Amino acid sequence: MTEWNLRSRSHACHQCAAAFADGERCFSCVAPFTAPVVQEIFAEKIAAQAAEGKAAKNPDYVRLDFCAGCWDARRALDWISLWNSPYAAPEPPAAEPLPRETAESLLRKLLEGDDLVENGPVIFVLAVMLERKKILLERSVRRGEDGAIVRVYEHRKSGEVMLIADPQLQVDQIPSVQQRIEALLAPPPPEPETAPAPEADPPDVAF
Repeated sequence: MTEWNLRSRSHACHQCAAAFADGERCFSCVAPFTAPVVQEIFAEKIAAQAAEGKAAKNPDYVRLDFCAGCWDARRALDWISLWNSPYAAPEPPAAEPLPRETAESLLRKLLEGDDLVENGPVIFVLAVMLERKKILLERSVRRGEDGAIVRVYEHRKSGEVMLIADPQLQVDQIPSVQQRIEALLAPPPPEPETAPAPEADPPDVAF
C-alpha cells in the first residue's frame, strides 16, 4: 500500500533552512522518497537513523517546500506535482484561559476557609462527588456523643486525610446545594472593557 507523507507546509525552506516570511511566495512539490533530491536534502537525517541502527519506515512520497531563490535551481526536476502560494505565518497561540475551579480545588479552598459551618453542606457534597470519582476514599465514620457525624476521607493519590462533617442533609436540601456548587465552579465572567477617557479640550491660545 502506498504511503503518503504530505504534511502541511513547512515554516522554512527545505534547501537553505531560511524561515519563510509572511506573504512570501513558497514553492511546494511532491517527490518520491527515493528521488536524488530528497535523498540529498534529508541525507543527514537518513545517516543519523542508519548510525543509530533504527529501521525507520520511510514514506513513499514526501512534500518539499522551497523559497524562490532555491526553487530556481530545482524547477526543472521531474516533480510528481508542484504548485506555489503565499506563505501565511501561523497565528500566535491564544492566551491561556484562566484556570477553572475544580471540585477538588474548591473543596480544598473551603476547608481552608473560616466558614466551615456555613459551607458545611457544600463541603460534604463535594467530598461525596470526589468519592464517586474515586479521588477520595472513605476510611471511617465517627459519631460524636451529640450525634454529629464526621467522615474520614483519604486522598487516593496523595494520602491526605480530610475530616468532613456530615450535615445529614434531607433529600429536598440537596438540589439547592448542588446549584451553589455549580455557581462556585463556573468560570468568572470576563472583565468589561473600559471605555477610553475623553480627550480634554485644548487650551485657548491668545494671539
